Amino acid sequence: MTTVEIVDAASAATLPATRATASRLAYLTALVRDGARHFVDNADVEVCVLCVDGAAFPLVRAAGRPGNAEICSPRTHYVRYLPEARARRHPAVPAACFEALALPMDLVARVGRFDDVVYVNNWLWSTNPRAALSTMQVAAVTARLVAAYPEAAIVFRSLTAELDPATWEAVRANGYRLIRSHEAFLIDTTEGAHLAHANTRRDLALLTRSAYQVVRDPAVLVPHAARIAALYRGLYLDKHSTLNAQLNARFFELTLTSGVFEHAALVADGRVDGFAAYFAEDGVAASASVGYDRTLPRDRGLYRMAIALMIAAAAERGVPLHLGAGAGSFKQLRGARAVTEYDAVYDAHLPRHRRLAWATLALAANRHDHRAASPERSAASPGRRAASH
Repeated sequence: MTTVEIVDAASAATLPATRATASRLAYLTALVRDGARHFVDNADVEVCVLCVDGAAFPLVRAAGRPGNAEICSPRTHYVRYLPEARARRHPAVPAACFEALALPMDLVARVGRFDDVVYVNNWLWSTNPRAALSTMQVAAVTARLVAAYPEAAIVFRSLTAELDPATWEAVRANGYRLIRSHEAFLIDTTEGAHLAHANTRRDLALLTRSAYQVVRDPAVLVPHAARIAALYRGLYLDKHSTLNAQLNARFFELTLTSGVFEHAALVADGRVDGFAAYFAEDGVAASASVGYDRTLPRDRGLYRMAIALMIAAAAERGVPLHLGAGAGSFKQLRGARAVTEYDAVYDAHLPRHRRLAWATLALAANRHDHRAASPERSAASPGRRAASH
């Protein structure tokens, strides 16, 4: 029998025994204890721990508060992000023009209360570790969350069939909608396959001959947490979008002290000019964040070296590397292939108008995407049973 328990801030001190690593438990405990906004400026959400048969996952409750990052707001991710990105790419065009194009879907989002959701396994990272839950476990989780949060849609964020096939099949069997989220990129570093690409070889060679020292010791990097945060924000927020997660110095101090990420920094004269943060588990390495000093000359190759650090780390383990979304051409020139990530949304317990809104989003996002077709919902499906309790 599957056991499901929700641990909130009031009971975090009595977290039941789990199989999570000490570093992940330290990270989760800090999120629950101090709140998400202590570490991510635009994450006004509640974080609990979801314990499923001894495994621990972050449970993120978003209750429609405005201004949240795209990692914890479906409305921001699906409606607000693209107009801002287009406005930055085309500064000669008034931003209001791009916003106007999004108005119909924004109306759908408001009617459907897209931001009234509870996320399973949302670590507030751009890429989440796989959940690896079975069909029975997802059914039990769904029933528990429907009972605990009857007004919220239930979301598994950024699923891929390639990296988490168990959860992929489990959510489909439980009547979740699969909604296309974005493209991410995987590099095969097993058996030296990545070295077949000239750009990869050049980047790795640049890393070895660079005057920068590669520093990996978290204790050495903790005093540089504010600088690392500034480099991240300069790339993700200043260059791309303020709707990305606004990670602050406390976030990087936490990831360094907890050990939840591995960090590699490019240091010259005692100053960090670039970094990569990543994690590895279950035969896959994944990028968590990168950053570099954008005021320095481009020919220093700081971004190239930051990516090369992660490629080298994955190759050392002999595992593929998940490089996340964005910079597709750059990553494909290094041998990456595109994979599609989906949000799995359970809404069978919600009022009809909200289900219709989610169905409209799925129709818009999944055009010509046969993989997102969900199994027919029926009273016999585990998901439907979960909604009836």
